Amino acid sequence: MISLARSIQRFHGQKFLINLAYKQQLKELGICATMDWLNYSAGQLVSDSPTTRCRRVAAEDGTVYYFKRYYYSTKNSLLFWMRPGKATVEVWAYRQLIGLEIPTLEVVAFSERRVLGLLKSAFIVTRAISDSMDLEYFALNIWYQMPDPMRRQVYDEISNQLVDQVRKAHRGRFFHHDLKWRNILVRKEGAHYSTVWIDAPRASNMLFRGRRGVVVDLAGLARIAISLLSHYDRMRFVCKYLGSKRKPGDAKQLYQEVASNLSRRLPSAVVLPPRKQG
Repeated sequence: MISLARSIQRFHGQKFLINLAYKQQLKELGICATMDWLNYSAGQLVSDSPTTRCRRVAAEDGTVYYFKRYYYSTKNSLLFWMRPGKATVEVWAYRQLIGLEIPTLEVVAFSERRVLGLLKSAFIVTRAISDSMDLEYFALNIWYQMPDPMRRQVYDEISNQLVDQVRKAHRGRFFHHDLKWRNILVRKEGAHYSTVWIDAPRASNMLFRGRRGVVVDLAGLARIAISLLSHYDRMRFVCKYLGSKRKPGDAKQLYQEVASNLSRRLPSAVVLPPRKQG
């Protein structure tokens, strides 16, 4: 596992890191220190924007990787002058999550280019989690279609995992800052489900404003929860997060802070699919 500090990796020039166990396979896919990563076109395009592009590439043995590259114009590069870029923060975040025993992605390659402290471009390569899907897709297309009592059983299993993971992260001073359902993968293993945290380019270890990090992460989880879950279930999640040692009124106070955070940018309405009959 590649490990980085949450800081700039080069003041000037390029830094390239690769997990030696994957070096040959990645080289066969065109991923190496001398590659033209700005124009890398192998595999399938997953997402694209002026700054970020993500591609899904598969090796001959079926191993799947995600190649995410960042490119910054002169104006945008100023935002990360002498500050860690998003790719660096992601690598740091995944290593922190592993240390906290929270399932996450394995980083197999990373690189960053700077000119006199200005971040020009970067990339991160992660190994895909097989047979997984994001929590939003799972909830709307699979969980929502389950009959009771299965739906309640699966909800309890996933909810209990998530509340334990969030509590563990926050006690470790780790805050994701973008903990929406699309950034959590669900994977079925036998008769059980497991959750995996992904996409953490904004993560931090806030030492003095931890309460804000708590509210932001819980608000991220709540954005879709308010459309799918009852007030009782959402309050129950907050109570579990605070634990049995919470004081009277603590859960209500935190619940209201999360609601206030959501009110600043109201979640879009979730269109629920029709439930299958029979």
